[in-house]
Amino acid sequence: MIIESLVTHIVAYFYFMRYPTKLNQSETEKNQTPYTWGIFFSSLIVFGLTDSANYLSWLTISIGLVSGQAVFIKYIQPTLQLYLDSTIKKNETHVLQTFYHKNEDIIAFTLQQTLIFIWIIMLNQLFFYLAHPLTKLFFIIISIGYLSLSNRDSIIWGEVDKRRIFQTLTSYILLSVLVLFVSQLLIQMIDSVSNSALQVFPFQNAQASYGLFIRAVLVFLILMRPANLLIRSLSVQYDPKKSLKVEESKTDNLTESSSPIPPASREIPVVPNESGFKGAGAMIGNLERILIFLSFLSGSLLSVVAILSIKAFARYKLIADDPYFSEYFVIGTMLSVLITFISYILLVFLLTI
Repeated sequence: MIIESLVTHIVAYFYFMRYPTKLNQSETEKNQTPYTWGIFFSSLIVFGLTDSANYLSWLTISIGLVSGQAVFIKYIQPTLQLYLDSTIKKNETHVLQTFYHKNEDIIAFTLQQTLIFIWIIMLNQLFFYLAHPLTKLFFIIISIGYLSLSNRDSIIWGEVDKRRIFQTLTSYILLSVLVLFVSQLLIQMIDSVSNSALQVFPFQNAQASYGLFIRAVLVFLILMRPANLLIRSLSVQYDPKKSLKVEESKTDNLTESSSPIPPASREIPVVPNESGFKGAGAMIGNLERILIFLSFLSGSLLSVVAILSIKAFARYKLIADDPYFSEYFVIGTMLSVLITFISYILLVFLLTI
């Protein structure tokens, strides 16, 4: 159930939490409640899709994900931050200092996700070899006890808004039922296509309908918000808006007497005006990657050219007028295509195991 565990973690971590890429978080940002609700929501859907024989195993893994996240936030995350600060960030002679300063968010993101991935593998392997129900029940009791003790100071039951909890619980149950219904329909559609003579995708018969569905869900989830956050973290240092702020800061610190170049003659990147709807860029990126991914699946590379051409045409004026933005645009687009291609390779690999 490694694929299901990864899907559940991605939904909870990237789609329920507000600050998924920060390592040095404030106390508000460290709140684990959204992650727990995400695990609860995703687990209900997986419960509906899996066999009843796997219910106890999945319950154990779900609680293990929540307790693992709690251990990471309380113990591992501060240790990582202390190590990075003491060995890299505060050491001016360290060769990795510049790299760390430029890529602090992505380094934190990579470290955390690597550790969580290892924890998911360990959980699944542990309960594969220790399949006795009593072992799983013991782990569940220990995990619930740890979560209760670790939150005893932050939760005062007399002040808990029980009505709000009930409303949230009800809304997530109803939403999970809706998603489960749609998922069942999609699995039936995949099954119908697989049993027909129509060969939509070259590997559609490599897995059962559920196996193909859950692997496709994993890849599509990666292609959306996680990919957006990754691209933003990697390309933010080339953002013209950020460059302008740096240049303005440097200009303010320079005086006319100390600078051989008059302030008026200094070249400052031209930043495009804010336009469009909020979040439109992320939505465009999601649609771009999904369409390119579907083009890879169907083997139509000409469609990829058309998709990228449409995106470039929409930004043509900014690309033509601002060389800084054009470089930023190309970097973001190439990263998007690269992530999509890697996701396609990942799906092909998952369908072979």
